[in-house]
Amino acid sequence: MAGEHDSKYDHEAFLGKQSAAEFDELTPELSKERLAKFFPKMDLNGDGFVEENELKEHINFMQRRYVDNDVERTWKNYNQEKVKDGQLSWGDYREMVYGSSDGEGQELSPEYAKMISRDERRWKKADYDSNGVLDRTEYGCFMHPEDCDHMRDIVVQETVEDIDKNKDGFVDMDEYIGDMYRPEDYPELNGKEPEWVASERVMFKEQRDKDGDGKLNEEEMRDWIMPVGFDHADAEAKHLVGMADDDKDGKLSIEEIIAHYDTFVGSQATDYGEQLQKHDPSEL
Repeated sequence: MAGEHDSKYDHEAFLGKQSAAEFDELTPELSKERLAKFFPKMDLNGDGFVEENELKEHINFMQRRYVDNDVERTWKNYNQEKVKDGQLSWGDYREMVYGSSDGEGQELSPEYAKMISRDERRWKKADYDSNGVLDRTEYGCFMHPEDCDHMRDIVVQETVEDIDKNKDGFVDMDEYIGDMYRPEDYPELNGKEPEWVASERVMFKEQRDKDGDGKLNEEEMRDWIMPVGFDHADAEAKHLVGMADDDKDGKLSIEEIIAHYDTFVGSQATDYGEQLQKHDPSEL
């Protein structure tokens, strides 16, 4: 999404979500050392530099690998008992994830019931052939709907539901800003908004809110979060090259990447993912 460019997104795009969580626990020195071992894997033509297209390919690879591993890991867990003929039913999935639906005396909390209802809606959308069960490909779309064209509407719908705090079906300015900015994350500013927040307010008025009614409808939300033809890997590669290309030759040397290591990997603990067993990036 737009806004102040999220450094966590840089780290996840460049390293993959699992490795990003690991790198963010390392000292700067160790981060630089391990980062250097990524370089040969990105330098596809072996010329000693990483061009924008090579960086884009690397980012695409890391995203594909993360999604494939995530889908494979969970699919294997289900496969042991519930996958029949390569397909999984909603009822079996619900039972494994949320527990039995026919337990006597069970009363679901409103939030829990909402989670189940939301998952079932997404499940039905992922069921591309409408046969009532998901195969592994359809299950991948259920797990990662942002990667499947026919799931675009469900991604937008879920995002609106998450951001729309007053539940009027739209996203107003306060909800838009509130989704990306929390004053408590900037204690050093003593309640003063960062400059990028003001820029986002202008962005909302001049670009996001196309009909000028002060709120974003579903179509305007779709243009924001799932723009047609937008290449996230390409945009991220351009951003990273722009941040680290000190000599402005359009490509990155290993020295430039290491000098801007914090842009690529970060060095502070983050609030996402559990700390995982650290491994050598050269083995990826």
